Amino acid sequence: MDEREYLASRITNPLLREAFLKVDRKDFLPEGVKHLAYESVDEPLPIWEGATTTALSLGLFMLDSLELSPGLRVLEVGTGSGYYTALLAEVVGEVVSVEISEGLYRIARERLSKYQNVRLVLGDGSLGYEEGKPYDRVIVWAASPTLPCRPFEQLKEGGIMVVPIGGERRQRLYKVRKMEGRPVMTELGEVVFVKMRGVYGFYD
Repeated sequence: MDEREYLASRITNPLLREAFLKVDRKDFLPEGVKHLAYESVDEPLPIWEGATTTALSLGLFMLDSLELSPGLRVLEVGTGSGYYTALLAEVVGEVVSVEISEGLYRIARERLSKYQNVRLVLGDGSLGYEEGKPYDRVIVWAASPTLPCRPFEQLKEGGIMVVPIGGERRQRLYKVRKMEGRPVMTELGEVVFVKMRGVYGFYD
């Protein structure tokens, strides 16, 4: 069993597993690191001018924790290379992905052009995206000092958010359910993410 097959075997959602085996991560990485697509699975890889993509093993775990299914509308905060956006698009009905970096936005727009159910937005993901609400799921790919209030407000009752919350160096990953308008939080482990930029992110 190679590394890709091993990772697939750890995905509990069969639809996400199918998407992972269908979408080649190499297509979303720069030439210099394509060969590491399924080798350095526990390490972030560079994607553009100092930006990195979430380690593959962690990224898949986060997507699996969302309990994805067809027809859902998902808000993604941080498009990055567009790889995880593509996996989402293979499973759910609609993905609204907000990226604050213009360079990454341009790269992802080109790579995701075939997905008609993806709406890319250049903007401040800490604010979510009002026009697309309400969302069934929200996933955040950057560390937030507190629960991101705007994206949570845009989440449907009963919806799920997966988000890293904590300090600038280390955080805790949480699965958050919206119950009677309030967050019910389950800790999933310790993680290290880049700081969220924007109005509700970290101040430099």
